[in-house]
Amino acid sequence: MHLGDLAAPDRSAAFLVYHALISPTLRDLIRGPLRRARHGGRPCSGVSGTHWCDECEQETNDRLLDGYAPLRRALAGDPPRTRAGEPVRELETVARWVASPEAARQDVGHAALLIRRRPSDGEPAAIRAARAQLVHYPLRSLEAQVRRKVATARGASAQPLRDLRQADWAAPLRQDPVAFALLTDAVVRLRGVTRDLFAVSPAVLGEHGLDVRTARRLLRDTLERLRELRPAFYTANVAVHLGEPSLPHVHPPTPEEVIIHGEEERLARGRLATLLGDRRARYRPLIEAIRAAVPESGPALVEQTAHALGLTPKAAERFVRTLIRLISRANLL
Repeated sequence: MHLGDLAAPDRSAAFLVYHALISPTLRDLIRGPLRRARHGGRPCSGVSGTHWCDECEQETNDRLLDGYAPLRRALAGDPPRTRAGEPVRELETVARWVASPEAARQDVGHAALLIRRRPSDGEPAAIRAARAQLVHYPLRSLEAQVRRKVATARGASAQPLRDLRQADWAAPLRQDPVAFALLTDAVVRLRGVTRDLFAVSPAVLGEHGLDVRTARRLLRDTLERLRELRPAFYTANVAVHLGEPSLPHVHPPTPEEVIIHGEEERLARGRLATLLGDRRARYRPLIEAIRAAVPESGPALVEQTAHALGLTPKAAERFVRTLIRLISRANLL
């Protein structure tokens, strides 16, 4: 197949080319968020163990289509527009690339390899634009969206923090601001990659001047109060993440899953050790900031890293992303 075939009038034939071009990179990047959001941090092995589960495959296909439709519009001369009414320039760049005479001779597999590589300063603008608009843009907010789908499918709240902060039944929990902060921190962490209920975030400890023992005792009492006030909310948003025996539909991991997960964690810790080398003390403040961070603090982390390590913003962002990925896989969050 050639890249230029993506501009063919036959949409079905064009999609096969698009799939070959974008799917490898998209599957690389979607794997982690889906694993964390849908499978509690364990690899998705589906029913047979050789393919992803139907839900993860469907989510991946949906995201492919999210990028394909806008590109076809751009190829037809009607690119999507920004809120300011301007055409999305990156899509126009990709459309010109696909429609160029050179694309009719360019192997789509080679183009897919270029997109799959790490971004570099000297890469063609069309490759960078394709990666940004056809891979990263469709995956924005993916993990949070999938978590909400999974939560509502099992009867949990799509936005548990909103319920805790606004619902009348949660008013008694809000009377103690410190206890309430510990509770909301725990609910957020349980929906993430950690299942350690009492691994209170360092940011919360520091903000309220708590030691670990006091925080755990207070959190334990608050969770018991939540269970009494709203058993269904507790079951769906806390207990289900812990695999408590009162929830028959929650199955413990198989021995094979335990081995695989343990091996991934071991490898990630080894890669972290190699990356940091004998400079661990220098990077410790950054690692602690990542472990205590919320998603909105990403730009601040990049800025802090660039300043502390003397890196360019792009290099700092790549370094932070690598650290976050390894820390998550090493189960250090």
